[in-house]
Amino acid sequence: MSFEMTANRKFLIAIVIGAIVGIVSLISWRIDQTISLILLGIAMAIPIIVYLMYEDFIDLEDLLDETPETHEEEYVPEVEVPEAPLSTLPVETIEGIGPSYGKMLRDAGISTVSDLRGALPSKVKEVCGVTTRQAERWIAMSQFAWLDSVSEEDAEAIVFATGIRELRKLAEFNPADLLARIQKSVEKGDVEVPAGYEFTLEKVKTWIDEAKTKI
Repeated sequence: MSFEMTANRKFLIAIVIGAIVGIVSLISWRIDQTISLILLGIAMAIPIIVYLMYEDFIDLEDLLDETPETHEEEYVPEVEVPEAPLSTLPVETIEGIGPSYGKMLRDAGISTVSDLRGALPSKVKEVCGVTTRQAERWIAMSQFAWLDSVSEEDAEAIVFATGIRELRKLAEFNPADLLARIQKSVEKGDVEVPAGYEFTLEKVKTWIDEAKTKI
């Protein structure tokens, strides 16, 4: 994930804290109405401020989704080859798209990584019955895999370690910060890579430099 605590979780905590402060403001109404109004304003401001801080990473739909998100390796063919043409890579190459989702996407005309890169999140969501967040992640991974220097393993690491979904934001990242987040995600098990697969600062710099040429 992109933070030690996910943006969604931070937003939920902000809502809880805001609710507590709101209750306190109601209790203090009989004591001092001015203080009560100030507390009420703070209660409303807390979640709003947190939301504005992490707006790009908060998924309101995902907050309401009671289905736990899984992150399992089902099928990852030839992911170590960054130069492989996306038009030849099956859509199941993308992390999280196994045989079941793959069949759904193929039936909808999305058979390759290249097809997925050009798909709309709304269509992928409708076809597979997943959340918008999950659909956007798959498409983001296919977009990053479009870079010559980024393999499918790299694309997975970028999305799950940072939460970013656009080339522009990848281009703006500090290389050392991105590497640190990826390494931490690998250690926590949020990102799974083949034995011996390494992420280096030089490799990360190459991703970012190439992303800058594509925006």
